[in-house]
Amino acid sequence: MAGTVNRAYDAMFYAVSALLSTKGLSSSKHAGVRSLFDREFVKAGVVDKQWSKFYRQMFGDRQEGDYHEFVVFNMEDVTQRIHRAGEFIAEIKRVYRQYVG
Repeated sequence: MAGTVNRAYDAMFYAVSALLSTKGLSSSKHAGVRSLFDREFVKAGVVDKQWSKFYRQMFGDRQEGDYHEFVVFNMEDVTQRIHRAGEFIAEIKRVYRQYVG
């Protein structure tokens, strides 16, 4: 299940990276991408703060699943995270379209 959480986070990370590219921005670090996302889109009011919070939560879950032993995510929690990650990506796509048409 940790691998599933990892892949959901990665999908979110790449969606945000694509969105940042519309402004000529990028970062090689996850923290940099989160910071740029917050500065350029969340604080600017383009993306709701709830999505920043969820993005950070998913990063924490990914870190925990990847780097801590004996972490277990139950099926219900993983299913909920995947559904919410899909909603997050849909929101990022919506905003992306505003910038690229």
